[in-house]
Amino acid sequence: MTGDFVASWMPSVFIPLAGVLGPAVVMVLMFNLIESTAD
Repeated sequence: MTGDFVASWMPSVFIPLAGVLGPAVVMVLMFNLIESTAD
């Protein structure tokens, strides 16, 4: 029962989370790349 409950709400939590964390990680990596090449 618990597994079914988790499986029902997990996608609705994970998809927006990935939508926020994905671009955030890309921005951090790009920022580090730009900063390292600037020196």
